[in-house]
Amino acid sequence: MDTLIFILVIIAIGFASYLIGSINCSILISKIFKQDVRNSGSGNAGATNMLRTFGPAAGVITMLGDFLKTLIPLVATRIIFKDEEYWQAMVAFSGFCCSMGHAFPIYFGFRGGKAVTVVAMVLFVVDWRCFVVAVSLFVLTIALTRYVSLGSMIGAFSGPVTMFFISHDNLANRWFVVVCLLALAIMILLLHWENVKRLVKGTERKFKFKKD
Repeated sequence: MDTLIFILVIIAIGFASYLIGSINCSILISKIFKQDVRNSGSGNAGATNMLRTFGPAAGVITMLGDFLKTLIPLVATRIIFKDEEYWQAMVAFSGFCCSMGHAFPIYFGFRGGKAVTVVAMVLFVVDWRCFVVAVSLFVLTIALTRYVSLGSMIGAFSGPVTMFFISHDNLANRWFVVVCLLALAIMILLLHWENVKRLVKGTERKFKFKKD
């Protein structure tokens, strides 16, 4: 691919991924209830707060919507670079931009969700083994502690670690993917910083599968 065309394609992928990621399903769905989910519960525009505020159906629909919106730019990027050895690096880049859109959506005053579902889908498309490890740790952590935030952070940080050990790509591509996944994990940590403070204090809210 010509260098100029490559750069233009990368820019286009970045912008498109961010704009699609900015479509926040929880905010849109909560409008059906004539509320803004960001003004309810934990104030987070995500599936967990939707479940706690509006019930399991709203939470599941939100999660499925976030899965779908994330798949669109990631699969498109995978198709564009299907014949290139560095396709995983490009998918990781697209996923990072999509996650930034979800967390800081241009359509909703840059106040979005914590991007846990989006990051999970990034791991799935980059390498399904990263996804399996992350989801397993997420579920195990919640089962043992009932802290969704802790499970989310542990799952996110497992991504770059798993990728580092399982990737057999050339060094440059391998490190680019690992760095992108690490950046996503750090973003998850920062977006959960208030949760971290509550975890330290022992005041973090535990998960219950029922509407408050």
